[in-house]
Amino acid sequence: MHNFNSYLAQGIGALPSSLISAILIVISVLMLTVALERGYILFRANLPLVHEEGRQLVRLISQKKYAEAREYCNGKLHPAFRTIARILDHRDSTPDILSLAKEEILVEQTTLERFTSFLGTTTTLAPMLGLLGTVTGMIKAFSAFARAAARSEHLTIGIHEALITTTLGLMIAIPALVFFNLYVKRTNQLMDECETLVERAVKELA
Repeated sequence: MHNFNSYLAQGIGALPSSLISAILIVISVLMLTVALERGYILFRANLPLVHEEGRQLVRLISQKKYAEAREYCNGKLHPAFRTIARILDHRDSTPDILSLAKEEILVEQTTLERFTSFLGTTTTLAPMLGLLGTVTGMIKAFSAFARAAARSEHLTIGIHEALITTTLGLMIAIPALVFFNLYVKRTNQLMDECETLVERAVKELA
């Protein structure tokens, strides 16, 4: 068993020092790209509901001015208007408006939640990779110490690698966690508004 552990330590020590750091850097680039893209979609391409606009749309539907209601939805930057526009487009193709509304809400929710799960995964994956780098770095450091105290530079390199990967992991995970929670909250807000307005519109269509 001692020999096995020695061979295992040697194998880990043979791993390139920059491998885990390179993986973390790639993840950080992907995380930042997703965060910027989702930030634009959730805060610029989708704006909070203006309640007067919602009431105006419901009035048009209650008056059975469906063509005007469909036109009114054009250009509005809230998922509720896109959802209701699709419901108006397909209302004659199905007798069950409520089921159609649920399907269209799900389509909109899927679009808003796209890639957000990657940020949630990153909040867990990045620290784990950082911890892996810590462990491998410390193995290298103590292996070097066991071989020869005179070769202290290997000990220093191992500890340095351990600290770098831990720092990188935390630097990625902390902003990813902030972005993830912010975007989940924003998505929930938009979808709550969407479901409320769609429910009112469907009652007028039924």
